[in-house]
This record gives sequence, structure tokens and C-alpha cells, in this order.
Amino acid sequence: MKFSYGATPRGHYTPAVISRGMVYISGQTSLDGSTGLPAAGGVEAEAMFALKKLDPILAAAGCTKNDIVMCRVYMTANEDWDPINKAYAEYFGDHKPARIAVPVKELNKGCRVEIEAIAERPEE
Repeated sequence: MKFSYGATPRGHYTPAVISRGMVYISGQTSLDGSTGLPAAGGVEAEAMFALKKLDPILAAAGCTKNDIVMCRVYMTANEDWDPINKAYAEYFGDHKPARIAVPVKELNKGCRVEIEAIAERPEE
């Protein structure tokens, strides 16, 4: 089941797909829709911004960040690992989903971070 949480994607995709109790969330960049630019404040702020963009999608699927079981973190520079990891740890707290960090050459609109996630819906 595809669904929307109110934001309209710019490309040919849906923000998330629910299949067999799992929620597959499309990559969320650090792009601030109100400015058209990456979130201000450096790469740590960009990472937190991208992570917080998961929240309304998770809520629309009946989940919270504690239901996330896996994340893929795309970053444009390996040296950004520490500040991205700091934001990630702050966002998740004691919850530690599986994760992979993937260095990439570039991301859309100059963003330095993009995060996709997989969550498991709570049993109803």
C-alpha cells in the first residue's frame, strides 16, 4: 500500500510503501522545502533535519522512530561521519536500528545527507 503524509514528492515515487507489516521510507534529504536549500547549520544539522523528516511519515504509518529496524545513511564526505553519527545518536537515543553508511559523490540540491529507513508496524 502506498500512502502520502501531505507532502508532494517532486519525482515519480511515494514517500513510503507499506508491505506485509513493514514500512519502506524513501530517502529523506536535508533539503528544507521552505528555502529550497539544505538545512542551515552544518552537516550535523543537516543530518538531524533529514532524520526529523522521517517523523511525519512514520506517524502516518502508525509508527514511531522506535519502530525503525534499518537505516541507510548517504553522505557526500567520509569526514562527515562523526557529526552525522552524533545527530543520529541524538535522534534515536537508546534505540539502535541496524544501519549502513554509504559515501556518495553528490546528492540532490547540494545536500550532504540523505536517509532512508525501514520500520516494522506495531501489531494491531
